Amino acid sequence: MSPPKRRVRRGVEDARQRILETAEAHLAADGPAGVKVQRIARELGITDAGVNHHFGSREALLEALLRFCGRRFVEELRAEVAARGEAPFDAGQAARLLLDFYGRRGTGRLAMWLMLSGWEPQGSGMLEPLVDWAWRSALLATRRDCQKLVAVLSAVTLSQALSRDAILRSVGLDGVDEADFLDWVARLAASPRP
Repeated sequence: MSPPKRRVRRGVEDARQRILETAEAHLAADGPAGVKVQRIARELGITDAGVNHHFGSREALLEALLRFCGRRFVEELRAEVAARGEAPFDAGQAARLLLDFYGRRGTGRLAMWLMLSGWEPQGSGMLEPLVDWAWRSALLATRRDCQKLVAVLSAVTLSQALSRDAILRSVGLDGVDEADFLDWVARLAASPRP
């Protein structure tokens, strides 16, 4: 165990940003259980009370962390979609972006953890950049259908991030490559319907 860092005073916004960035790293590495006030405080050279001063409680920190991760993801998503310019919608790429967000970054587990504790998400439209990309590509007949497509991709990738290969194994698909499965789902979900 490393010794605690020397305590440092920071401005309110700087302190909140550093706390959230540190919490985000722990979330990605260890899931929601790894986001501990004491651990974050020790790493940043502040007191536990200092972390709680900015967020009120661990639960409030976790909620703020989910919003923080979501905002960062939306920024990255917008940049990714913009970089593709007029390229047609790629449902497989969209699924991989979502799986990275829900899985590797730990946000899927955090969202489920909070919802199972009684938290209810507020707001909507986080995945609109993907909807816009699909709609610009005239992939489906209506924007509403594009929204449904992105909702399906989101549900599948969230489920995959939470269960890893358990769902695939439950139907006897042992050893199936996750990327191949997601590409198959993406092709199926994005096929035009009459």
